[in-house]
Amino acid sequence: MRFFKVTDEIKEYILSEEHNWIILIPVGAYLAYRVIREWHTESQLPPGPTGWPWLGYTDCLGENAFKKVQLLCKKYGPVTSFRICGKLVVILSNEETIKEAAFKHRMLIGRHTMLTNHLLAKGHGISNYDGENANCLRRIFVGAIHRILPCRTVNPKSGNEMPLCNPSNAQSECQNKSFIDDKLDSVCLELINYLRRKCGEPVKISQILRRLVWHVVWNAAFGTDCTLDDDTVDELLRCVAENNSENGPFQFKQMLPNFWSALLLHSKMGRRILGVDDIWNRYERITSVLNQAVAELHSSQNQTRNCLISSFLDNEEYVALKADTNRLAFEIMAAGVDTTTLTLVWSCYALATKRLEIRSTETFTESHLEVVHRLASVVPMALPHYARFDSQVGGYLIPKGSVIFFNLFAVHQSQLRSLTQINNNGCPCVTNNSVKHRMYLCESAMPFSVGSRACPGFVFATRVITRIMNCIITNFRIEECQDEVNTSNHLNGLTRPSVAEKYRFIILN
Repeated sequence: MRFFKVTDEIKEYILSEEHNWIILIPVGAYLAYRVIREWHTESQLPPGPTGWPWLGYTDCLGENAFKKVQLLCKKYGPVTSFRICGKLVVILSNEETIKEAAFKHRMLIGRHTMLTNHLLAKGHGISNYDGENANCLRRIFVGAIHRILPCRTVNPKSGNEMPLCNPSNAQSECQNKSFIDDKLDSVCLELINYLRRKCGEPVKISQILRRLVWHVVWNAAFGTDCTLDDDTVDELLRCVAENNSENGPFQFKQMLPNFWSALLLHSKMGRRILGVDDIWNRYERITSVLNQAVAELHSSQNQTRNCLISSFLDNEEYVALKADTNRLAFEIMAAGVDTTTLTLVWSCYALATKRLEIRSTETFTESHLEVVHRLASVVPMALPHYARFDSQVGGYLIPKGSVIFFNLFAVHQSQLRSLTQINNNGCPCVTNNSVKHRMYLCESAMPFSVGSRACPGFVFATRVITRIMNCIITNFRIEECQDEVNTSNHLNGLTRPSVAEKYRFIILN
């Protein structure tokens, strides 16, 4: 009883008018501390525009978001920040800051999950998530990639890589051929025969290459030839391309908090209001086919063990969930086919416009591919990342939870300008005499992403691209069609479309 009596006396003493300062001073001091701390934090953030409360800087959302983001980066510098939907977005736009974030602060940067991507992936797969599950799946995938990599065919005299599909090359030059090599030889031979029959007429090469890459990647993923008819394959490829070209990061349907996915997952009307219904329907169409292929592979008595999907189905050290395996099948087929095809089309553009020059005695190598990556910027803003902890990048504070974008497009454009200043003809040519000088000027191109979460299929895609391009340049000279319309700046999605899709393939004598 005495305790309660003392408590009441203290309460009456503090609440009396002459003693209100006992409450006001601590409260005022705490509020002042919070204001000063907030001001100090804001003063250390990268420069950038201001916007509405919570909604943030909405000018960088919508159809022209990509162009506006590039203008912001030019205005505010290599490290730019603004707020959207309660999130702090940081854009890194030069090679130094990107590599500082990706390598020096490697463990502080993770993969950010955006709303629409989370709605589709439902918490599974590699590309959208951080954490132990994604890391384990990634390790399995990288190991499987290296087991089935297409081999390099090397000329023992010159040391240059040789295209296997060239009949003049001895197949014995390639040691330890994988089953992917046979598939690549087959589809490349079909491509060459098709282009020969066109006799130099304009060819919409993007559709042809998409189908070719689809069959190669399917063979790598499932260990068998794809039995789908061409119309079905074209439909699925169209769904993938349209989703990637529409589902860009700077949109409300991506920037809203991820808890909205619980509602959108079960509400068709909600998906329609937010504008993700078409993306959802196309995704469901693709995954229905791929999930069936995974189920058939899993139940097959003669299951191919040496393929990507089998690496997850048969792994004894880490048992992958069925949903993870299904999602990975989509990531392999969708991301792998689309980005590889776009890079191939950009390679044709570079050769047709003389942006890339290859001598008759040369082959298409990874050094040439670096020029194409700079020219194309197929995934111009890379995949979104986030800061796991507070860190300093470029002299600015990057608070925990910030969304980080690597502006690879700006980096590549800067590198291209450096290359152009060196070449007398005003274009970034690569020849045997200029490779060392070019590599001294700027480091290797960053095609999709860098750091601990770099694209795991990049090595496989590089082998496929160089093999296909070698087959083309060995047999044809590529020329551009003058009536083609430039569509590369019509960017509202994850990927950057090619400048042109039609080219003439002139048979070499």
